[in-house]
Amino acid sequence: MFDKWIINHNRTDLDHYKNLKRALGVMGILLPFVLMIGGALFGGYDVQKSVSHYYHTNMQDMLVGVLAAVSIFLVTYSGYGFIDSIVTTLTGVAGTGVILFPSPTDPMVPLAPVGIFQVPQEVSGTPHLICAGAFFFLLAVNSLFLFTVTDPQKWGPKKLLRNVVYIVCGVVMLACLATLLIIVLAAPDFLASTRIGLIFETIMLFAFGVSWLVKGNVPFFRDKKTA
Repeated sequence: MFDKWIINHNRTDLDHYKNLKRALGVMGILLPFVLMIGGALFGGYDVQKSVSHYYHTNMQDMLVGVLAAVSIFLVTYSGYGFIDSIVTTLTGVAGTGVILFPSPTDPMVPLAPVGIFQVPQEVSGTPHLICAGAFFFLLAVNSLFLFTVTDPQKWGPKKLLRNVVYIVCGVVMLACLATLLIIVLAAPDFLASTRIGLIFETIMLFAFGVSWLVKGNVPFFRDKKTA
């Protein structure tokens, strides 16, 4: 009787862990749209040039709260091995850096301090870009090289389908990140004057969210026994 309770208790913990992965995926997918709708409806803001720019709108708390929740989960996520833990921990640290060093606003008030450390915007911009790039790069690495690995004894009929989703999501994130890097280096004025950054960030967050939803064993991608 006691052994049965332990097994059921462990299964409940596993289900809760999967629910957290699904919640992470939902937050990633919905974040840009919540920011855009909330900023327009309640703050009267136009669509911003990037997700990070919503830090300077009425949606600041939403942006920081979601990024903090995602970062905390990633730092505490243990995965299935040492490498998993290292990658997700570094991803969470990068996400935290995005919060601590906000994106600069439009250069109308270039010296206005931002963030917890109240550093000038031109100082905050560089670590923000580095942390944001590292965040998405590591998410892509996780999707491509870690989510696709499973004990062969636990493979089910839909494991191949899940791997295809993980690989597509990882490739999409890397492709968007590489394109943004090229634009930053070759045409920074174009990036600053358009919403291309927001578009690519929305695509990357969608890919990130989908990969974690699938990892959380959403019904369509679920085998009877999956890991």
